[in-house]
Amino acid sequence: MRNKKNSLLFKQKYYICKIIYRCMKRIALIFVLLTTLSFQVSVFSQDDKSGKSKVLIEEQNVFEMFVVGNKLTVKNGQIGKQVEIISIIGTKIKEIKIVYPNFEQELNLPRGIYLLRMEETVKKTLIK
Repeated sequence: MRNKKNSLLFKQKYYICKIIYRCMKRIALIFVLLTTLSFQVSVFSQDDKSGKSKVLIEEQNVFEMFVVGNKLTVKNGQIGKQVEIISIIGTKIKEIKIVYPNFEQELNLPRGIYLLRMEETVKKTLIK
């Protein structure tokens, strides 16, 4: 009788601990997500030759550039910056100046693979 009572008490404690563990796990996950979303993102890189570190990404509003169809779209771009369009063999095709942060422009390029370069960011794109 006593063994059964201890066994039942053990099972109750086990299930209570299991429930508490699940709740704490969820709370910890929510806390981690909220803290990572509330702080600014910074990515660092170290130069091999000089050994100095530099910040690659400093703010959360990082610009995006992509091509859909034959139209270049730049989101969160800095006004006055240049987007270079380079062919896959390295020839500069066009240079487009960003006029406003969310910028779109028709490219009128033939089919092929192109590189989009803005400052240190380079993206490869395919125009069909």
